[in-house]
Amino acid sequence: MGSSTVVEDVEGVEAVDYRLGSSGAEQERLLAQCALLRPAAAALLDTILLPPQAKALDLGCGPLGVLDLLSERVGPEGSVTGLDTDHRMIGWARESVAELGLDNVEVRHEALAPASAAEAVYDLVHCRLLLINTTHPRRILGSMAAAVRPGGWVAVQEFDWATWQCDPPHPSWSRLKALLSEVFGGDVHIGARLPGLLSDAGLTDIRATAHAYYWRPGDRYQTLLLSFAHLFRDRLLEHAALTPGELDSLTGALREHLEQPGTTVRESLLVQAWARKP
Repeated sequence: MGSSTVVEDVEGVEAVDYRLGSSGAEQERLLAQCALLRPAAAALLDTILLPPQAKALDLGCGPLGVLDLLSERVGPEGSVTGLDTDHRMIGWARESVAELGLDNVEVRHEALAPASAAEAVYDLVHCRLLLINTTHPRRILGSMAAAVRPGGWVAVQEFDWATWQCDPPHPSWSRLKALLSEVFGGDVHIGARLPGLLSDAGLTDIRATAHAYYWRPGDRYQTLLLSFAHLFRDRLLEHAALTPGELDSLTGALREHLEQPGTTVRESLLVQAWARKP
């Protein structure tokens, strides 16, 4: 999960507090996530018919996002722009673009203009796992819609934590997930709200689908909840009225449960929604 935001307000660049950071480990995690979600992203983009010489934008592109997939869809006569407001993400994205030889892709350390100042120049504006990291998704979607030409598309992919469960259930999972949802910084159930948010942004012809993923011991995402608990440890201790010992006991019990051969994890539901600008 994650991208840094790229929406500018009238007083300057406004960046999401992306608490997952921009370490080398986070780069590796995001690139692995790109590979995992690539088939779903490809299926989404295959549903959107773009005109010749199309211009596409990937907002909050991170180290790769869907830049490579968009490059294929627009073709050599089209163009793709990736925006991110994190310097390290932009550096990594430029490395990815160079390594993949994406000649029709440009990556910029820049914010998307606010809706009031946007130029409607794109045929498709896309973001993935960006809105879940912000407290103002409506503003971002408004800017995305404003940047799209009439008849163009806005496409969004976001997780919904409602389906994120382990089986057999375990009280440590339920407790830790509930605590993390309070300190994550965005709406962890925003996936379910995407069709309504696109409608509120003035978009029509709204469509949606979803993808589910299952994990077992040994899969990298089997213990993602524990990874988040480590990343958010300070915030959990500060806001959840937990002592370090209590948090360690909680995560230790959950780790032992997740390592059991019969334990599976059903990932957060990946919701995809796309809509057209009238």
